[in-house]
Amino acid sequence: MCMKKHLSKSGITWNKLGCFIVLALVCFVSESVFSQKSHYYNDFLDPAQVHLHGLLGDEIHSSEQGRLSILPTWNNGRLIKMFSEDFRKKNKTNDWYGEHAGKWMYSTALAVERSGDTKLKELLFATADELISYQDDQGYLGSYAPNQRISAAGYPQHYRSWDVWNLTYMTLGFLKINEFFPNDSYKQAALKIGELLLRTFGDGKADITDYGTRHGYSATIVLEAAVELYYASNDTRYIDFGSYVLRRINEREGLRFFPMMDENRSLELIGDGKIYQSIWNMYAIAKFYELNPDPTILPALFKAWKQITSFHLTPAGGPWGGYGKHLECFNSRVFFSPYGMVETCSTMSWIHFNKQLLRLTGEAKYAQEIEKSVYNELMGARYTNGIDWNYHSFSNGNRHTANFNDCCPSSGALALEELSTLAYSKREGGIACNLYAQSEVEVSLEGAQKVKLVQQTNYPYQGTIEIAVTPQKSAVFPIFVRIPDWATQATVKVNGEPVQASEITAGEFCKIDRKWKKKDVISIDFPMELRSVQRVERIEVPQSKDNIYAINWTSFARGPLVYAGEGLINGKERERYIPLKSNKPESALEALPVSEGQQGVEYVLKAEGMQPLKFVPYYRTGNREEHSWRTTWLQTGISF
Repeated sequence: MCMKKHLSKSGITWNKLGCFIVLALVCFVSESVFSQKSHYYNDFLDPAQVHLHGLLGDEIHSSEQGRLSILPTWNNGRLIKMFSEDFRKKNKTNDWYGEHAGKWMYSTALAVERSGDTKLKELLFATADELISYQDDQGYLGSYAPNQRISAAGYPQHYRSWDVWNLTYMTLGFLKINEFFPNDSYKQAALKIGELLLRTFGDGKADITDYGTRHGYSATIVLEAAVELYYASNDTRYIDFGSYVLRRINEREGLRFFPMMDENRSLELIGDGKIYQSIWNMYAIAKFYELNPDPTILPALFKAWKQITSFHLTPAGGPWGGYGKHLECFNSRVFFSPYGMVETCSTMSWIHFNKQLLRLTGEAKYAQEIEKSVYNELMGARYTNGIDWNYHSFSNGNRHTANFNDCCPSSGALALEELSTLAYSKREGGIACNLYAQSEVEVSLEGAQKVKLVQQTNYPYQGTIEIAVTPQKSAVFPIFVRIPDWATQATVKVNGEPVQASEITAGEFCKIDRKWKKKDVISIDFPMELRSVQRVERIEVPQSKDNIYAINWTSFARGPLVYAGEGLINGKERERYIPLKSNKPESALEALPVSEGQQGVEYVLKAEGMQPLKFVPYYRTGNREEHSWRTTWLQTGISF
């Protein structure tokens, strides 16, 4: 019964009437507080409401027609049939391949809701139904043999297991289908997994951090599943379960996330610094905050976000690591290398984490991080066939195609499908424009009924944007347009009348609150000039503050796009000292004439003693072909 066990601890003397009255009141309050997701600054939209065109629309459509359409049948359906009883019996590994089915269901549910593609919808339901047929009586729907799975007591390899991880993604996949296409069989499949998790870990029966890699960090992502299972069931046991998981994240030696952030310790020390698991756990904690608004949660997340943006991002917006240590782990905060690598899974989790912080706070910096990651690192990891992705991407390095069943292709496709949900949002009774891209959206607002926005732009290549506003009837409501932090000379007009400059601040949202009528137009201009981004690779003498060496590295960006040189320096060198003006190194790049249909301005660097090096948008270097080299960082200074 609802909350009865909690009330019984308070010392209330129960009789039949008192029990009924108090329990009814508590249940009413509980339902009103928990039955709906909390409303913070942003309510993201159903993907069917948003239509992205241009560059983003093409990328998403390519993925839908490519990877999402073929995964269930790839390699004779191996990524789905691996859940069958015959496969489980033969499985002797602790692998993570079971994540693909859940990620695919999640992504494809978004794709079908967005596009209405009937063929893909049939494939989605048929595949989900097949998976359900493999679920056993205990609710288990993973790929492990009975003696290896989470319910196996005494299995000595649980600390190497990905079973909880795989079950989490399976749960999220079924619940995402049920969100858009309500069907009790999909909901019940997820809830059966939930019951299995509760039987195994509820009330601390087993320690969740003993059942995953990296001190349990791959298992504690189950926190997100706990949140979504609560929303699907209103069962407060999932809130208790989530609180338990969060407690273990903060208690477990090798994790201790909140204490480590309070002490300003490096992220490389938490969960061995594993980037994907680390950021996905942050995202899950941020989602759990909506159910349990503990005042200690957001400060810890903000500190982690600040540490990542200060020390652990490439210019293209990817969380990097791995140089001189494990390929997918954060380096020390003091360490920098232009050859660091970005796992596409980490880019996906970084986009999700920023999406949730944008929802909770409404701050424009989170939308800008999403935009930077999407237009550069995410698209730069894709191939144009809609199927293939990079596993690791390099600021200075070449492209290598991941295997179809590597983790990153599924993560990349998932990140792409999230974009329609976050491009616009409801905010303060109005609409926020979070991403700039040729697009249209229709939103129902109180008082205005339906409002349609149509965004005409050649962004990210040009900074001029027009947003046509069409309310069903004239009404007063705000529209928020985001001003990037690089757009220091931005202008905003409504029907040709300038918005006051005092209302326009780089790095924040500009709120336009007025009575809107049909044919109103917002005109935005973000002047786009080439700019430089600089980092120093420094090693200090241990006994003093003198440098053993310090190398200045410089990269370039224009608007939201990062630029990279096409190929090696002189066709054979991966680095070379190139003296540039320290106060304005971008002046060394010369803009090339723009040809018809060209995607973005191109530049050439001419320096004494080297061949001209052409710079194009990072994502499309080498025509996005395998083994093409890109040079994002240039060595522009060195001292000893």
